[in-house]
Amino acid sequence: MTFDVTQLQTLQLILLAFFTVATTILTMATIMNTVRLRNVEQVWASGKLMGYPLFATVFLLFCVGLAAFVTQQGQQQHITAIACYLWIGFNWFLASYYMMKRYITDHGIVKNINDPSQTIAWADIVDYVEKSNDSGIVYTFFYIDEEPMTEVKKSAKLELPVPQKQIKTFRKILDRKLSRRFSTGSLPVYGLEQIRKDSE
Repeated sequence: MTFDVTQLQTLQLILLAFFTVATTILTMATIMNTVRLRNVEQVWASGKLMGYPLFATVFLLFCVGLAAFVTQQGQQQHITAIACYLWIGFNWFLASYYMMKRYITDHGIVKNINDPSQTIAWADIVDYVEKSNDSGIVYTFFYIDEEPMTEVKKSAKLELPVPQKQIKTFRKILDRKLSRRFSTGSLPVYGLEQIRKDSE
């Protein structure tokens, strides 16, 4: 089966249209979930490029450079496709930026802004350890995770890097949410010791 140039161009336009719509929906959903998030006590950017998402930023800059090149060359026939790439890059960047932020709420630690069920409630955390590094502190939280289908509870962990500038505020939240409960002693949890050893 072979494709001629016209068929390939049509396929390219269909794919561009699909990703344009998909990234727009993703961005809108992410922003709506961010706005609807209640009782947020602390937020910080966690992207690898000075807080920004690495790959999304590189792709957006590439699209901007490509658009500038096409405009300079006067290739008007590619304007529509370049506009789609720019829109895809912008939406990917915006959605990734909000998704990669760390949200600390009154209820717990939000793992995924687009999936509230993944939020780790303070009441489910049974222990935590911290390790210092050059950029701040990495907290490892041990918590009880329940499988949604089987309702089987198991021990799990979450590593949360906290930047230097956010440590003071984050420690105040930990003191308020966990210290009083942990001061009376934590309950033993099956598998917790092995998870703790693996994180060391």
